[in-house]
Amino acid sequence: MKHFFALYVKELKANKTLFLFLLLLLVGINIYGFIKIEDISQQIASGEFLKLSFFILLPPFTLVLSLPFLLAHAFNAEWKSETHYQMFALPIPQYTMILAKIVAVASKGIVGGGIVIGGLYFWVLADLPDVQVIAFDNTEVTVFLDFVFITGLALVTYMVFILGLVTGMEGVKFAVKRYRGLTAVVFFGIAVFLFFRFFKQMTMALDFLGQISITPTPSGQIDLAPFIYTILMGVIFMIIGLVLYEKRAEI
Repeated sequence: MKHFFALYVKELKANKTLFLFLLLLLVGINIYGFIKIEDISQQIASGEFLKLSFFILLPPFTLVLSLPFLLAHAFNAEWKSETHYQMFALPIPQYTMILAKIVAVASKGIVGGGIVIGGLYFWVLADLPDVQVIAFDNTEVTVFLDFVFITGLALVTYMVFILGLVTGMEGVKFAVKRYRGLTAVVFFGIAVFLFFRFFKQMTMALDFLGQISITPTPSGQIDLAPFIYTILMGVIFMIIGLVLYEKRAEI
C-alpha cells in the first residue's frame, strides 16, 4: 500500500499541470456561462436554446472526453520520456503502477465530476425554486440529492468503463513490438462491439438486481442492470490490460 500511494502521488505530480488546466477550464466555462446568461428562464422564454445548451453541455463533454486521453497520456509519457525502463526495474508488480495511473486519473474525474454536477445543478434546477422540494404521498423529496445521486452514478459507471477500456488498449498496445497503434484501435473496436452486442442479453440476465427508487413513486425508479453490466465490462477490459502489461509488455 505504501508503494502504491507513493506511485499515486508521483502520477499526480507528473500530470499536475494538465490536471489543473482541465479542472480550471471546467470552472472557467461554468463561470463564463453564468455571467453570459444571467436569467435562464428568460433565455428559455426567448427561445435561445442553442446558446443555453452550449454552456450546459460543454463542461460534461469536456470532462467525458478528457478522461481517456489523460490515461493514455499517462501511459505514453513513460515511454516518450524513456522512464519506463526505471518503471520496469522497480521491485514491485507492474499492475501496481498501472493502478496508480488509473486512480490518479479517476481522482481528477471525481473532482471534475463535482464541478460539472454542481454546474449542471445550478444551470438546470437552481433557477427553479419551486422544484427544490417535491411532495410525493406526503413525503418530501429533495431534488438536489436525487440529481447528485443519478449524475454521480452515471459518472462512476462511465469512469470504470472508459478507464478499463483504455487500460485494455494500452495493455494490448505494449504487448506487441510492431503496429501498436493499429493493435490498440482493433482492440477498441472489438471491445465496443462486444459491449453493445451483449448489452441487451446481459441487462436482461442481470434484471434480478432490481431497481433504485429515487422517489417514493414507481416513476422514479431506475434499473440497476445497465449500470452493473457497464461496470463489469470495464473491469474485464481493465483486467485484460493489467495482465497483458504485467506478463507481455515489451520494453
